[in-house]
Amino acid sequence: MLKPVEMPADEQSLKKALHARIEQLSADRLSLLNIVLLQLEAEELAQSLDAAFDEDRKAGKLSSERVQQILSQVRAEHSYR
Repeated sequence: MLKPVEMPADEQSLKKALHARIEQLSADRLSLLNIVLLQLEAEELAQSLDAAFDEDRKAGKLSSERVQQILSQVRAEHSYR
C-alpha cells in the first residue's frame, strides 16, 4: 500500500513537488492525470457559466421569451436539413 506524500503548503514549493512527481509518472498515469485535469477544468468552466447565466437571468437577459426569440433567429439563419 502506498503511503500518502506530504505536500508543501506554499504555492511555489507545491508546484516544484508536483512537477517532480509528474516526471516520475508512466505514460498511462500521465494520461490519467491529464483526464483528471481536464475534468477539473470542465467543472470550473461549468461553475463559471452557471454564475454568468444566473446573473443574466437576474438581469432579465434570459427570459423564456428572449430564449425563444434567439432560437427562432438562429433556426432562421441556419438550415439544418
